[in-house]
Amino acid sequence: MPKRHTPGSGHHRLVAHIEEIVLATSGADAFEMVFGLAAARILQARRTPGRGNIPAMLAQIAEEHPALEIIVPRDATVELLARVDALLARALPEGPHHVHVLGALDAIFESLIPRIAKGDKGQFFTPRHVVDFIVRALAPRARERVIDPACGSGAFLSHAHAQAPVATFGCDVDARAVRVARLSAIAQGRNAHDIALADGLAPGILGAFTNAHVIATNPPFAGRASANGFDVARVVRSPERDVLFLERSLSLLCPGGRLGIILPYNKAGGAAFAGLRRWLAMRARLYAVVGLPRETFLPHTSQRTFVLFAKKRFAGEIMGGRERTIFVVSKKAGKDKSGEPVMRTICGQNDGGDLDHDLDEVLMHLTPFLAAEGFSA
Repeated sequence: MPKRHTPGSGHHRLVAHIEEIVLATSGADAFEMVFGLAAARILQARRTPGRGNIPAMLAQIAEEHPALEIIVPRDATVELLARVDALLARALPEGPHHVHVLGALDAIFESLIPRIAKGDKGQFFTPRHVVDFIVRALAPRARERVIDPACGSGAFLSHAHAQAPVATFGCDVDARAVRVARLSAIAQGRNAHDIALADGLAPGILGAFTNAHVIATNPPFAGRASANGFDVARVVRSPERDVLFLERSLSLLCPGGRLGIILPYNKAGGAAFAGLRRWLAMRARLYAVVGLPRETFLPHTSQRTFVLFAKKRFAGEIMGGRERTIFVVSKKAGKDKSGEPVMRTICGQNDGGDLDHDLDEVLMHLTPFLAAEGFSA
């Protein structure tokens, strides 16, 4: 059998196999089919995979959770639905409280949502070990308000809520990503309606999402958006969307609120953005800059990025001469140069599925510094 027809062990290969089966046997939308079956698998933990009346079950889930906008495939046979469901069972554990369910859900839809659509918008799913690293460094506490103004599939919000019982809010312009984020929210017992289909740069967002204690985000980089009303347009000519999202994030934070944001490398070192860095330092206390490997967002893009950790200054607070910023560079992305996962090994053997990255080691160096500087105080 040709290699392309075998499911493989990775989520990308599994999804490619599912897409091939759907295209070969029906005119159904592979995303809608997988999304509905994934929702059923997560929200109906006691059902037996591949058994029962699957169309009726999907209709029931759609009625119970209208925010998910589940579409019951009309031109897919019960046999096809059962076959796809059985394939999903390999990657997606049953039940909302399974330790791996949200990570598997993200990995599946990272592969399924069309890459070209994400690339055109400059949006890419953030690798989950990077999300985990950022959230752990931000250290959200119970009852804090965590916001992501470009939330995609909601990974930062779900990781933050998994770490502490926080209030989470997010929005994104991609309708399918928002539906995935809402499914993750429901699976964690959060309100799906706290995930909005909206542009995080739109003026109205300021009224809905404000006074955040924590903002964790990976905004889209490419393309231009209207800079009307943005102060940063004074220091950056024709600012790209990541620059506008940087200002928007500061606007949404309460004074003393903590920010973890992924940005392109040129914002940290490019001469053209020296004015931006001065503008930023006047408005935020900069604690850490963590460079990420070029392979981090492969196979979608090889653009170099970094994570900025900062706190919004209080009114009247002036940048002091004793402020320190730590610079750290991650060397291992957990991917090879083609974007394929590289797994950690012990004595030449896979250690159980963990990616071979070094962000845990980076966090060991970063955490004492952040604590000493009062980042999360």
